[in-house]
Amino acid sequence: MKKNLYNVSQIELTYRPKLKASERPVIKCMEDVYGIFMQCWDKGKIDLIEEFKMILLDKGSAVLGVINISSGGMDSVIADHKAIVTAAILGKASGIILAHNHPSARLFPSERDIALTKTIKGAAASLDIAVVDHLIVTQSGYYSFANKGLL
Repeated sequence: MKKNLYNVSQIELTYRPKLKASERPVIKCMEDVYGIFMQCWDKGKIDLIEEFKMILLDKGSAVLGVINISSGGMDSVIADHKAIVTAAILGKASGIILAHNHPSARLFPSERDIALTKTIKGAAASLDIAVVDHLIVTQSGYYSFANKGLL
């Protein structure tokens, strides 16, 4: 039986912005970033399970959107650097800001957090996408990798 070699799946890349460029919020400081993430975080989950989110930025630091990358367990979350970079490309991002929460409310990164950030930064840089920061967030505050010199 012969297979039809030309019967293949189509792949479509789409981008559907909901706001005009002039209406997008502009990031001026990390408190702005923390506020945006906390507005998007499910308060019923932030102290229960780890989640990984990302803000997409244009060249002028205006927010293109926020994306939920993954949800995990009570003490870990898997964030695939390929999915992160793909989302940044599809969203036409020049820069990204990463965030994940620690249900334990501990505001410092694990070795795994640091290694993941380096992997994402390398993958994004190869496509001219800047990793602006990576935050660890809790309801009471945040830890900035950039502020601590870990980027």
